[in-house]
Amino acid sequence: MKNPNHAVMLCYNMPSSKSAKLKAACIKMGIRIRDIAPEQFSLPLGHILGVPEYADAAPTEEAPFQSEMLVFYQFTGSQLDRMLPEIKKAGGVRLKAVVTPTNISWNACTLVRELMAEREAIAKSQQAHEPQA
Repeated sequence: MKNPNHAVMLCYNMPSSKSAKLKAACIKMGIRIRDIAPEQFSLPLGHILGVPEYADAAPTEEAPFQSEMLVFYQFTGSQLDRMLPEIKKAGGVRLKAVVTPTNISWNACTLVRELMAEREAIAKSQQAHEPQA
């Protein structure tokens, strides 16, 4: 079972006005929040989160991205259900991900590419299923 006291939300490229609203929501919910600096974007998520297996991970050679992104770590379902409306109230963030056993070894640059590819695939699928006028 996940310990709700260990929930962390990682923020990438968040403007200060949105960041302040998200921090207020996290404080109310007892969730830790971390703003991630661009020089950390090429480190594995596990390293940023302090997971021991990734302590010695080296950064990759990748340029930082400009998109806003939120990454949720060790959130319970109810915490996520409560956080999503707060994100919307703060102005919304298109790219969101939950840390999984697969993506914990990825860096944020890889995660953004994967999220963008998923969004594109969903959009194409929706276009293919729209009735033709």
